[in-house]
Amino acid sequence: MSEIKYQKHFAPLAWALVCAASALSWLALTVHFNYRGNWTGPFVTGEYFAVPPALAFEHVWQDPKSYGWDGQFYHFIAHDPLPGDSMARYVEAPRLRYRRILVPAAAFLLVFGQPAAIDWSYRIVILFFFALGTYWTAQLVHESGRNPAWGLLFFFLPAAIASIDRMAVDVGLCALTAGFALYTRRDRERVKLYVVLLFAGLVRDTGLLLTAAYCIWLLAAIEPLVTRIRRAALFATAAIPTLAWYLYVNLHTGRYQGGPALSIPLSGIVDRIIHPVPSTQAPAIVVFLHTCDLIAVAGVLLAFVLAFRHLAARLRWPSGYAVLLFVALAVFFWRPGDWMEALDYGRILSPMMFLLALEVLDSGSLILLAPVCMEAPRFGAQVGGQAFGIAKGVLGLN
Repeated sequence: MSEIKYQKHFAPLAWALVCAASALSWLALTVHFNYRGNWTGPFVTGEYFAVPPALAFEHVWQDPKSYGWDGQFYHFIAHDPLPGDSMARYVEAPRLRYRRILVPAAAFLLVFGQPAAIDWSYRIVILFFFALGTYWTAQLVHESGRNPAWGLLFFFLPAAIASIDRMAVDVGLCALTAGFALYTRRDRERVKLYVVLLFAGLVRDTGLLLTAAYCIWLLAAIEPLVTRIRRAALFATAAIPTLAWYLYVNLHTGRYQGGPALSIPLSGIVDRIIHPVPSTQAPAIVVFLHTCDLIAVAGVLLAFVLAFRHLAARLRWPSGYAVLLFVALAVFFWRPGDWMEALDYGRILSPMMFLLALEVLDSGSLILLAPVCMEAPRFGAQVGGQAFGIAKGVLGLN
């Protein structure tokens, strides 16, 4: 009995702590050797964006001749979670960014808004989601009769790598996706599932697809129609806090010009294949990166094929509906010019590839792991420069 309890709870917890410790170790090493000890470096703040005067005391690291990356804006928002003139004016597309409030707001609330502690709080929130995602994944793996250590694969999801590399919020949604997969398989833990859905849309907009998927699954169940509608309506209320927050943000921010719009199906992914991301690096490096990009795009296309081949015919779990909704998002809403890098579409579609990979636990078909694996070369190249800097520093070659 004690062995069963260990495998179900303590082993997943142990691997969760290993994952979080590994992420923290990477952060510490890259900050020390690549950002000269400046812990604001991983937010990737660009020189072309002004740093809010309120953050002057942080001496924010700014990448020269760069527009930076999304993490810089969530860093700013964490210091002022309510959209207003003091911080929103320094945030690109504030209506979009402020919707994704969970990680920045959690960082703010964790330290009661103390400016000097918010950055560390933000990192703690990111590490918490690494641990939580690994814990839930390890429990799923254990319940399928496998070693919980496989839960560490959560660390290598594209969204997780982007989050530790650039302080993206996407690891939060991937962690909640793991919780979604776990609790939809446990009939008696619907309260926990409701809490997961409650937070998913507040991490980023695509989290609402999890709520939609579960409601569709409930409506498709073999039960009396009234029962199905009642249960679906109940779980649909999990989206109310998210929609209320979106309404508040809309009332306090300017219009976002790049909102969702239908596109020609698959036009976004075709555009990525035809028009590789420009690069000014050495020709050999450019060829290598473009090859990795093509492999990553091919991985997304393979995920589409596998989703219909393995899931459309047997939608046993709500996760199957979630995968198909993410496929629909990519097929119909990925416009040419959007999601330009693997760092974009890889992390945005990570919940789809993650849920698809988890189907291995039921089917045993290892091909379902291929889409995630095909993102690995490009994401490995993404952190390769930092890994090289760390290696040089450890060997004393700087």
